[in-house]
Amino acid sequence: MSLKPVLGAIVALLRNHIQVGTLDAHAVQTATTELAKHHYKYDADLFPPLPSNNHWPAPTLAAPQSLAEALLWKMGKWQIYKSFVAHYSSTSSTPKNTDTVFYAFAKHLQNPARPIYDQHALRALWAIDTKLTPQQAKICRNLLAKKDGTWKSIITGSNTSAGYDLYAERIVDLEKGGASLSALDKLLMPLGQALKGNTVNVSEFVKLAGCGE
Repeated sequence: MSLKPVLGAIVALLRNHIQVGTLDAHAVQTATTELAKHHYKYDADLFPPLPSNNHWPAPTLAAPQSLAEALLWKMGKWQIYKSFVAHYSSTSSTPKNTDTVFYAFAKHLQNPARPIYDQHALRALWAIDTKLTPQQAKICRNLLAKKDGTWKSIITGSNTSAGYDLYAERIVDLEKGGASLSALDKLLMPLGQALKGNTVNVSEFVKLAGCGE
């Protein structure tokens, strides 16, 4: 059985809430619960809660100093990790086109009021946010889809920084309805996964969501 009618109904309800300004904690939780019924939910085993108000000491990075760092070294991720630590250590760092997701996470660890960001969250925002301008929708498309309209495997493109900026700006606005950043995160990640998994390309996505391309 196709999940598209269910996703279409969830997206339509969320779009209506955003349009009339009623996207509160209850509306977000209702949509999150409905997605979970169809096996799209935030994986707490894969992403256990981060400790609140934790001080994350920045390592020296001369060489791996913990088992976690040793594993990253073995996986060939040492340079990526060093870049991530640099973003966390600096309040003035800017992302490259290739590391915006890690940059966003580093800034979230600096300040939990800043959102975690990835392709699924951006895709979900594109689907439900009736306040996106045509130019902002175009940024989403360029970052998430190839020229032929099929989905990219990760966020890529020359507008990666602009994509994060618009996401962070719009999430702040959505929070005004009363849903927490954590609750929005637990909705948007699985919703974006469901939308990617159940649409072949942008044309199908736009038809399902009723949003602009």
